[in-house]
Formats: sequence, C-alpha cells, structure tokens
Amino acid sequence: MTVIEGKKILLGVSGGVGAFKACELLRLFVKAGAHVRVVLTKAAKEFVSPLSFRALGAESVSVDMFDEKRESLEHVSWADWADLLVIAPATANIIGKVANGIADEILSTQVIAYDGPILVAPAMNVKMYNNQAVQRNIAYLRATGIRVIGPETGQLASLITAAGRMMEPEIIFARCRQMLLGRNELSGKKVVVTAGPTQEPLDPVRYLSNQSSGKMGFALADAAAAFGGEVVLISGPVSLSPPAGAELVSVRTAAEMQKELGRHCRGADYLYMAAAVADFTPAGYYKQKIRRSDKRTKIDIKPVPDLLKSLGRNRPKHVIGFALETENLEARAIEKMRSKKIDMIVANNPTEKGVEFGSDYNRITIFSIGGKKLAFDPLPKFDVAINIIEHSLRLKKRRGPKRRR
Repeated sequence: MTVIEGKKILLGVSGGVGAFKACELLRLFVKAGAHVRVVLTKAAKEFVSPLSFRALGAESVSVDMFDEKRESLEHVSWADWADLLVIAPATANIIGKVANGIADEILSTQVIAYDGPILVAPAMNVKMYNNQAVQRNIAYLRATGIRVIGPETGQLASLITAAGRMMEPEIIFARCRQMLLGRNELSGKKVVVTAGPTQEPLDPVRYLSNQSSGKMGFALADAAAAFGGEVVLISGPVSLSPPAGAELVSVRTAAEMQKELGRHCRGADYLYMAAAVADFTPAGYYKQKIRRSDKRTKIDIKPVPDLLKSLGRNRPKHVIGFALETENLEARAIEKMRSKKIDMIVANNPTEKGVEFGSDYNRITIFSIGGKKLAFDPLPKFDVAINIIEHSLRLKKRRGPKRRR
C-alpha cells in the first residue's frame, strides 16, 4: 500500500486562473488511490465547472453551503472526514478569510471547522501577493501551523513574469505526500543524498555519462524530508524539480560531486549514495569539437575517484550504498558493500521490465551486514525510498552508535 492510497483528501478550489491546475492535482490524487472530495467557491465555478471534477474522479463536489439536496450539516461534516485539506489555488480572498476566522461560504467554513493538516498554495497577481495585508495573512497561517507552498515566479494571467503563479500540481502532490507520511525519526539529523548521473566532458559538445534519471535519489530526498531530516540533495544534471524541504546542490562532473560531498558531509548523520556516478572520465579534454573525419582520434579514459573513500574523516556515521547491476546482482552488491565498508546496500537491475531507466517504479533488494537480504516487489519510487529509510533506521538501532572509520 502506498502513502496516498486510501487517504481522504479534501481539495478546496478558490476563484483564480490557477483553478484549472486543480483538475490535474485531483487526477494525481485519484491515480494514487486517494478518496477525494472537492469544495469549490462560487468564484471557482466560473473558471472550472463542478462536472469537470466529477468526471476526473472526485467522489463528491460541493459548491453551495445551502444546497437542499445535501444533508444539513455537510457544510462542516466533510471537515471531520478528511485526513488532509488542500487549498489550490488559494486566492488572497480565501487566505484572508482563513487567517481571520471568517466562515461565510462553503470552503472557508470547512477550513475553519477542520483541525487536521492543511496545505495552502497561493496564486494571485503579483501586486496582490506583495500587498502588506496579504503577506501578513500568509505569515499568520504559517505561524499557526498551516503549511504554505509557493507561489513560484512565472508567467501570470496578465502575461508578465513575476511571483504569484501557483506551484505545479506535481510539486503540490509531492508535498501532500510528505505531510501524509508525517514521520519524525530523522528530526534533527542531517541527511545527504546524491542523485542523477554525472557528465564527464570530452569536448565542448560531447561527454561520457549514463541513463540515470535521478528519480530514485530525488525520491529519497523527498522521503528523508518527510521523516523530518535536514536534507541536502547533491545531484547531477536531471530534469526534475527539487523536493520540498531539501536543499538542492547541482553539479555536473564526478569531481564536482566529490567536492560538494566533502563540504556537505561534515557533521552529517546519514549519506544515501544513490547517484549513478560515471565510472570513467576522459583522460584529456579536446578544446574543439572532435570531427568524424579525423580518423586518428583516440579517446583515452581513466577511472574517476572513489567518492566515498575520498571523504576520509568527513564520512557520515551511516552510509547507505547503491548497486546498479545487470547480472550477478547479489554477488556484486555484496562485494561492493564489503569493499566500501558499509553496512547496507540497495541493489536493482534497470533492465527489468517496468523498472527501467526513467521509470517511476523500482524493484530493489536490500543487503545488509551479516548476510541479511530483503527483497521488495515493484513500488513507486517514493514508497521504495520509505522502505530504504526505514530499513536504515532499523539497522542503526540494532547496531547502536557507530565509530567513524
């Protein structure tokens, strides 16, 4: 069972151009197995019809607090039903109502009656967003424990590029997933995660690399933040948005990743080495593009440094390795675990159907010191990350405090 599956989500939609994005957010929730009810303000109905949300899988859609077709107390009863309340988009109007305890229509009434976790995704014109009253209201929401995500800088309805654009549905979905997990075992712990490939330049246009998408490492950073960790994500070139609660450090080469690891691993408690670091780098760099007509060209390569070994005394207390293998997975993973002197390694085969490079799913086997082996069925990578973190926490607990090597 995934984190979202079976959860009850109340999706509030207020009247802004970003309301159309709420349809995609609903689709993501439904696809993940959540039960979703939608509450629209009357202004939101002018942008997206209730029928659109019903067609996309909402179990119920409510617009009018005084609809005679409903049970009389439905205007507050949904607040007792939900595990999470999300307002996306959240206009200046609804933010002001929530901050000041106003309950004069269906959405604000549900929010005032709700005592669970709330996520608000502001979206409005930049002048409205920068208004002192709006900023005061947003600050008050945060002070009372309501989570606020965004807005981001982007093209607004007025066709200007400025702050006020609602965060993308995928990012809001990921933040909701973190909130629903609601763990704190990594609270107060510094966690470093590496992700993605590295690119080793050969000439101005070519490089040596691999097919890693970075999704597994980003999922680990996402999950580690959900466990309450202070997360630093060191990533090679990928096309992914950084997870909420993680500091992203972008690198390109193995040498750059080595440098950032040395800097960020000082005082770190956990290191998850999920990056697919290139094994080799060109021995020389051609200042001009190599031409195919130059038949005498010979490309020499050399091994990249051992990033973990290079950490020396900066090596974190608990290191989790990763082994990507296309054959002899168990033997090679165990050998890597022993040679790296780590207590746990996560192995996977990217040539298996359904968990190939770029897939949103992964199937892993965890090997730990003492010959213990734990195999998992394919799962979404966020849920795979949860299993990895949980196992590393159990292993730490069993082995107790660990001396630095």
